[in-house]
Amino acid sequence: MTNDIAIYLIVSLISIFVGIIVSAESSLQCSSFCECDTWYGLLRASCTSRHLYSIHTGVPSNVQALDLSDNVITSLTNFELMNAKLTELKYLNLSKNAISDISLKAFDGLKNLRVLDLSRNRLHYLSDETFEKNSNLRILRLSHNNFKSHVPKLQSIWLTELRLDSCQINYLPSDTFNGLPQIQYLDLSNNVMIQMNHNVVQTLHFLKNLLLQGNPLSCDGIMYDLQIYLELKNVKFDYTGCITKVQKFEKMIILPVTKQRNYQHSAIENMSTEETKSVTKHNVSNTLSNRNVSIHEQTPNRTSIIRTNVFSSYWLFCVGFISGLFCGLVMSCIWMWRKFLCNQRGRHRDRFYNASQTVSLLRNSYLRGYIDNDGSLIQSCPGTPPPPYREVMLQPNLYRSPSTITNLNNNGIGHRESYT
Repeated sequence: MTNDIAIYLIVSLISIFVGIIVSAESSLQCSSFCECDTWYGLLRASCTSRHLYSIHTGVPSNVQALDLSDNVITSLTNFELMNAKLTELKYLNLSKNAISDISLKAFDGLKNLRVLDLSRNRLHYLSDETFEKNSNLRILRLSHNNFKSHVPKLQSIWLTELRLDSCQINYLPSDTFNGLPQIQYLDLSNNVMIQMNHNVVQTLHFLKNLLLQGNPLSCDGIMYDLQIYLELKNVKFDYTGCITKVQKFEKMIILPVTKQRNYQHSAIENMSTEETKSVTKHNVSNTLSNRNVSIHEQTPNRTSIIRTNVFSSYWLFCVGFISGLFCGLVMSCIWMWRKFLCNQRGRHRDRFYNASQTVSLLRNSYLRGYIDNDGSLIQSCPGTPPPPYREVMLQPNLYRSPSTITNLNNNGIGHRESYT
């Protein structure tokens, strides 16, 4: 009996051992497009640089790490990963593809997924609830995409690390990260942001690192408030471009506060470290409040300056208009005066011409008194001398009769004989 029991135990142990070997061999069987190995204690399938158009590569269902980087995958449809029996994935790398469209339920069923890499794709939009059901997701990489002003407002309360660097982001609304309360590491470097309000990271109570390097951030009051907020929250950040300029700004605007700070410097040195921190925080808050008050006090002066500029431009326009109108009137008067003078000169000329015609008519009528009806020259006024020879030659019609004209034509000296 005991021998039978011993034999049964030996056979059962051998069968179990053989089953383990067979299962291990079956688990190591990989697709022809991939290479399977063990990576950090995880069964990994590496399918990089194979020109794959889909995630369906035929890898075993017990794969825990899948690397599909540097392929030509363009989209992920609903339940595609779950239908490919990749529900055991903990690490998924889809970087360096051409993914431009991800459906809302593309990652449903991947409850063990912890790290997802979607960097260097063509994403310009991502639904807010895409990773809402991935309760174990901790690291999400979305670097080198084209979100611009359409930054996704993700809803993932378990996410601790988010990378959005080099995504051409130009603006972040204040509620962008409200659905990510557990974020500890946030990378926003190498974007095109000019400003970033501290309200954007105000809901991130566990934030420890913030990367902003490579953005053309302007050194103004908004960035100053962000720096003060990050310092109060003990958040590490790599942007230090406004420190020296902000100190100059404080010297110009918050002069009384800086004096008070100098007066209290000796007292602060004698305090402990905790008291010193509390005093510095209190001074920083007072600095912000006083800066806001000073800015509000300066706004009436700015409005008055703007009003004076408006009134000066208005008066300048009025003066220019009146001077132009006056010049136009003067030119019109000069033109009318010249026209009047020209008309007067024309009238004098007409009068002189009429007078000359009258004189010529009177003279003609006077001269015609010497000619009789038959054309002979008579003396109506005795003692009056005859007309000169030049006038008789210039006006022969007044002194010659038709018979005399014919005689003159026949004989050139007949006219002289009539006078002799």
